[in-house]
Amino acid sequence: MPRQARIDLAGYMYHVIARGNERRSIFLEKEDYEDFLSRFKIALDKTGGKCLAWCLIPNHFHLLILRGKKPLAELMSRLMTGYAIGFNIRHKRCGHLFQNRYKGIICDEEEYFRELVAYIHLNPLRAKLVNDFNDLGKYKWCGHGALIGTCKTGFLERDYVLGHFGGKEQKAIQGYEAFLKERQDKYKGGEYSSGGLIKSMGGLGNVLSCRRSGEREIFDDRILGGGDFVESVLKEAGELPKLHISPEEIMRQVCEITGVSKEAISGGGKARKAVKARALYCCLAQEKTKMRGVELARELGLTCGAVSRLVERGKDLCENIVVP
Repeated sequence: MPRQARIDLAGYMYHVIARGNERRSIFLEKEDYEDFLSRFKIALDKTGGKCLAWCLIPNHFHLLILRGKKPLAELMSRLMTGYAIGFNIRHKRCGHLFQNRYKGIICDEEEYFRELVAYIHLNPLRAKLVNDFNDLGKYKWCGHGALIGTCKTGFLERDYVLGHFGGKEQKAIQGYEAFLKERQDKYKGGEYSSGGLIKSMGGLGNVLSCRRSGEREIFDDRILGGGDFVESVLKEAGELPKLHISPEEIMRQVCEITGVSKEAISGGGKARKAVKARALYCCLAQEKTKMRGVELARELGLTCGAVSRLVERGKDLCENIVVP
C-alpha cells in the first residue's frame, strides 16, 4: 500500500519522531549529540521553525516543532541528511542511518501542547537514562534542563513554553515541574507517537444523526486532535475525505430505524408507515450518495415527480429523532 503524503502546513505544531535503522543507535558519543543539535539550530533558523520541546535518546529522537514559513520537510531534510552523512564519516560506516522516513504528526496545540511537552521531556526517565525525576534536569540531551534553568539551549522557545504553565518565570517553572511530576508514571511509550480521530458516529440511526448534527466519521493517523481539528486540517490541506455510504447501507439503516421491511419500502405500498420510510430513504439516498431522482424512480418503480415529493417529505422527517 502506498504511504500517505505528509501534511505540511505553516503555523501548525508537529511532533516529529525518527528512529535508528533496525532500532540501532543514532547517537554513540557526545560529538554525535552536539552535531545533531548544531544542525537542528541551523535548520530552524533557515526555515523559520520554532522548537517547543526536544529529546535525544540513543536510538531515536523526539522534536516538537512549530512549523515556520518554509516546509517542515525542508527543515528535516537539512537536519537528517547532513547528520547521517556526518555520522557515517565519523564512525566509518555506510548505509541508511534512520529507519524509514521521519514521522511528523500535526497536533492540536490548544488541546495537546502541555501533554506533548511533558511526554517528550519525560522520555529519559521512561528509558531509564536517569535514575529519578530529580536527575532529569541533568540530562543534557533534552529540553527539560533548559526550561528549569539547569542547562542552556540556544534554540528552545523557553518563554513561549513556560507561558503555558504560569505567568512569572519562577511560578511558570514550578507549574511546569509540578505538571511533569504528576504525569511521570502515566505515559506509555508511543502514546503520542501517532495521530487519529476522535469523533465518530456509531450504532442505530447514525445516518440520520450525522445528517442532523453535521458530524462525519474522520480518521487520519497523521493528525492528533479532536474531530473538528482533524476536519479543519484536512480541509486546509485540500484532503477532506468524503464519506462513502452505499444505497444498500442507507436502506438497511432506514429499515432498522422505522421497522419497515425493504420489500415494503420498495413495493410501492400506500401504508402510512411504509410511505414515511420510503420518503426517508429517498431523501437520504439522494443526499448521501448523490443518486439522481431518475435512478430512485427506477429502483422504487415510481415516477420522477413522486420521488421529488418523497424527497421533500423526507427532509422534514430527517429533522425529527423519532420516525413513526
